[in-house]
Amino acid sequence: MVNIYQKLQAIQAKTGAISKTETNKYQNYKYFTEQQALNILKPLLAEQNLTLTFSDSPTDFTREKTEKD
Repeated sequence: MVNIYQKLQAIQAKTGAISKTETNKYQNYKYFTEQQALNILKPLLAEQNLTLTFSDSPTDFTREKTEKD
């Protein structure tokens, strides 16, 4: 049985480099868009029967420091 880590490794092995086709005109650097990444990842995720979910909830991006930190 293939576990999640093996599936993610298989996806990473097939991903390859993403070409930076966009240019930030103000700071003069190249970047790739989220859409470019999704166009590459979605078919690879489908091959592995995995799905990608998104959330823009502020609570998903915050983390409180614990005493162990």
